[in-house]
Amino acid sequence: MNSIEKKKKSLVKRILKWTGIGFAVLLAILIAIPYFFKDDLKKMVIDEVNKTLNAKLSMGDFDLTFISTFPSMTIELNDTKLEGINEFKGVELANIKEFSAEVGFWNVVGGDQIEIKAIHLVEPKFDVRILKNGKANYDIVKPDSVKPVEQAEEPSNFKLSLKEYSITNGSVKYDDQTSDMLLAIQNLNHRGKGDLTADIIDFETTTSMDKMTFNMDGVSYLSEVKTNFIVNLLMEFSENSSKFTLKENEFKLNALTFSLDGFYEMFEKSSNMDFKINAAQATCKDFLSLIPTFYQSGYESMITKGSLDFGGFLKGKMDDKNMPAWDFNLNVANASIKYPDLPGTIKNIVVKAASTFKGGTNMDDMTVDVDKFHADFAGNTLDATLKMRNPMTDPLLVAKVLAKVDLATLKQVIPMGDGESYKGKLKADVNLNGRLSAIDKGNYEAFKASGTLELWNMLYKSKELNDQVEIANLIFRFSPKNLSLEKLIAKTGRSDFQMNGTIDNYMGYVFRNELLKGVFNFTSNTLDLDQLMNLVPSSPATTNEVKKEEKPHTAVNSEPMLIPDNIDFNLSTAISTVYYNKMAIKNVNGGVKIKDEVATLSNLTMNTMGGLVGLSGDFSTVDHYKPAVNFAYNLKDIDVTELATNFVTIEKIVPITKYAQGKISSTFNMKSSLTANLDPIYPSLNANGDFSTKSLTVSGFKPLEELATALKKEAYAKQTLKDVYLKFKLTDGKLSVAPFDVKLGKMNANIAGYTSLDQSINYDIKLLVPKEEIPAEMIKTAEKALTKVNSMLPKLNIAAIPAIIPVKVNMIGSVTNPKINTDFKEALLAATGNLKDNLANAKQAIKDTAKAVINQKINEVREDLNAKKAEIMADAQRQADKIKAEAKKQADELKAQAKKEVDNLVSNAGSNPFQKKAAEIAGNKITKIADDKINKINAEADKKADAILQEAKERADKIK
Repeated sequence: MNSIEKKKKSLVKRILKWTGIGFAVLLAILIAIPYFFKDDLKKMVIDEVNKTLNAKLSMGDFDLTFISTFPSMTIELNDTKLEGINEFKGVELANIKEFSAEVGFWNVVGGDQIEIKAIHLVEPKFDVRILKNGKANYDIVKPDSVKPVEQAEEPSNFKLSLKEYSITNGSVKYDDQTSDMLLAIQNLNHRGKGDLTADIIDFETTTSMDKMTFNMDGVSYLSEVKTNFIVNLLMEFSENSSKFTLKENEFKLNALTFSLDGFYEMFEKSSNMDFKINAAQATCKDFLSLIPTFYQSGYESMITKGSLDFGGFLKGKMDDKNMPAWDFNLNVANASIKYPDLPGTIKNIVVKAASTFKGGTNMDDMTVDVDKFHADFAGNTLDATLKMRNPMTDPLLVAKVLAKVDLATLKQVIPMGDGESYKGKLKADVNLNGRLSAIDKGNYEAFKASGTLELWNMLYKSKELNDQVEIANLIFRFSPKNLSLEKLIAKTGRSDFQMNGTIDNYMGYVFRNELLKGVFNFTSNTLDLDQLMNLVPSSPATTNEVKKEEKPHTAVNSEPMLIPDNIDFNLSTAISTVYYNKMAIKNVNGGVKIKDEVATLSNLTMNTMGGLVGLSGDFSTVDHYKPAVNFAYNLKDIDVTELATNFVTIEKIVPITKYAQGKISSTFNMKSSLTANLDPIYPSLNANGDFSTKSLTVSGFKPLEELATALKKEAYAKQTLKDVYLKFKLTDGKLSVAPFDVKLGKMNANIAGYTSLDQSINYDIKLLVPKEEIPAEMIKTAEKALTKVNSMLPKLNIAAIPAIIPVKVNMIGSVTNPKINTDFKEALLAATGNLKDNLANAKQAIKDTAKAVINQKINEVREDLNAKKAEIMADAQRQADKIKAEAKKQADELKAQAKKEVDNLVSNAGSNPFQKKAAEIAGNKITKIADDKINKINAEADKKADAILQEAKERADKIK
């Protein structure tokens, strides 16, 4: 009995022992797998994704772990980026700081279907763009015609059955240029859960956004609105449709809270929907939170009264021809707005507005009405009405605006910012009544449009501005034909503005997005662009950032100032003085035409930098992310020092200007793409033109100083160039100068070459050096050479040094570190006549004599020496061949053993996809190790063989 008990205990111990050992081995494997295979898995993922996408995937660190999340396996990707190509090059569709996914470990090891349990994104940034031609940067999946040929598609081994997914601190930018729509979201936090592979899904989500902005057709519908959503959906998927039914939900935009009831169902070619908005609990104060003026200044303390009725529905079919019906309304009655710390109240607020559409194909049935808008405050009144019918065919517009406001009273009803104040009077009395067809036909009497908008004695101050803004008088007059800017007189800082003009087709622009035409005259006595560009002061953080960086940083994704695509404006300009970059520019005159996203300058002239500048050409933002310029310049008698000081681009392209004094003239054409900050993209910069000067003094220019040193004429380090004319072109980052003549001191020179934008140089200079300019030490060297030659060959006829010596100079290196090569000495010797030929003949005669003396002895011993050398090399070759044969035998054995191990791994893996992939990765590892050993064996054999042959060659070479 005791022996049986002992055997049982022994068996239990062995089971525990080997179970523990087995667990320890498994634990070691779990820890080791990520270490050994993560680089291979990372490369596999990147390669496979890049094969199927017209984009470039990259990622930083990659981790695969089992320990902390066991029995789940966690895949972690850091700094994952998906960057576009071609026109989207440099645009990151996705940039995810951290991506992690949890999958069932035992599913991976032995299961047929692998469940993805959770996905988490930390600090993702999404930048979605649709260009005007309809091309989208998210359309990146390669068409079947360019995909790699693959086997027939197998059923998926993955099931997206999420217990949880999340986005933390994300940002989204959606820019659709086809519909002029922009959505921007900052600090997006989103969580949800649901089995996304089921036919019926209970989907629960929560969402918050610190800032959401939505613009469309130039109208800002939401501006940096704080948003919170709680949305529970029932998603039902069938063969014919996908239906999304809203369950419990709550939407919060700033302080406005509402919910939606209904569903949205998608079919193959159409959609059906039925939504009703529920905002029964919303108050006037909640609705005002959507208006930045109220929400950003004392909103919490604001007191409102009055009733609010806001609601509506969206119901029906939507496809290529049909739109769903809708009916939305907003009614505010007997409302008021009061801030406790202010004496005045905005009262008698009334809003009655609605929009309806009965649904179907005829959008002309849509209606928009503002039956009443009214408010009183501090003795001021605001009234407006609007009625719009038949917007798609022949729009009818009936509108009226009445306003009488003393701007100084705003501080009585609205909190002002620190240092903010208004003065002046605003008066508006505008009436519009008629159909657009009357204007189209020129029947202006049938369209009633009258009234004025006037602003006078306006003064605005704010700590947000470095200077106050004054508008002495502004008059806008309405008529059926056009809007007339009769007068604008304004001033800020030391800049003054006077402007007048007309705007045509304003109704067509509003209702049909037709071309808006305008003609304006702009005059100014003083326009200080330095002040205007700094009108809004930089924040301390921004200032510190700029100081920290050597040059401003331009984000790839940033967008430049854009020129509208549907305006046609002509502007005539006459400005007495413009201050720019601390330069005083006088008598600026010319025209600017703005059309089709291009601003064209015509015959713009100005006096600056001591001379006259003429400019024509265009600035284009047709490509929103890469604007371009195409300008023709005409510079006459410009001070070169001022030019280099004020325009960094000139100094970079023509570095000699920084070291020059004098006046220059130039005509040239320039084309370049620009950054979002409107700086040239230098590799794209192309130009051609000419340059001339009557007198230009150059000193401190390193290439010229090095040339003077090479010529042993230090006085030439400073030059005054007279009557220079040259032609140049700038392509591929190189400013090339065609051959031109110039006088350097008493030397005539012909110069050609280039300077690159990276400041590298390569110039060929042909000098004609007068004999009296040849340095004394160089003449002495030449005379010594002549005396030596004459003593050796007294019969040679050597001519005297001529009056002019042609010398070639090659200048290379960089602007700051030039290298000078000359043929000065060779040119002196060559210039003495037939010296070169006589020396060559003398050398040949000496060689022939020596050769005749030694050839006989060489022939006597050559055969014996060659035979001995051949014997040494043959013996060495036999030894080398033997070493390589032995190495090949070892390599073949290693290769066969590796193949056997790989075949066993593949065979044991079976049909499990992860086991097969693990076997493939392990097999690649084994093959690589074997190949490395084989390469090492071959390399060592080659090294030994080469050493034997080299030693034999050295022995053979010693036999002479």
